[in-house]
Amino acid sequence: MAADPQVTILVDLHEMRTVVPTTLEALGVRVVTVALDVGDYHVGGDALVERKSVRDLHESVVRGRFWRQIGVLRTGCREPYLVLEGRNIDDGTLSPTAVRGVCVAAVDLGVRLLRTDDHRDSARWLVRLAVRKQRRRHNDRPLYAQRPKRESAQEAMLAAVPGISAHLARRLLSRFGTVAAVVVATPEELCEVQGVGTARAEALTRAINGPL
Repeated sequence: MAADPQVTILVDLHEMRTVVPTTLEALGVRVVTVALDVGDYHVGGDALVERKSVRDLHESVVRGRFWRQIGVLRTGCREPYLVLEGRNIDDGTLSPTAVRGVCVAAVDLGVRLLRTDDHRDSARWLVRLAVRKQRRRHNDRPLYAQRPKRESAQEAMLAAVPGISAHLARRLLSRFGTVAAVVVATPEELCEVQGVGTARAEALTRAINGPL
């Protein structure tokens, strides 16, 4: 079943090398490629997802990358998720005890763990998360009227766009509520924000969505 056509997932540039983004599009999701400072997917609200194959998990722990990534993920958003993809969690260099200990430690640190079988299963979980995070809440108020509980990571995403200061990023989030809502806004709607003129709105649209 296709996802709600209004669902948008921001995907980090590096994840475009995988087949997950195209699988998301096949499920009816609008995929927007951005340079995320934290995680691989921004599924809405203040939820970020790091996706790792089982082999990548083993390798990143051995090479000392994993805990740095988990630390950045925890501090970069309010709702951190780790998608661990692959049927056999023991498919790597870590011992069965060690790899399970890593997973339990990540959960103890507040990272929500989702186990998936393959890229299709990962995409389905991402869709469910996005639908849940982006669905209308608070007496059916639209997304642009909902303020996230924590804005630091989202401000950083917008402020990474040339010409968008941190102050202007806060104004955009105040108006639209989430980065996903900014992404789907038209240049005319962006111009309603103080400090965003026609040129800056078009530049923001090009930076996020490509040429107009």
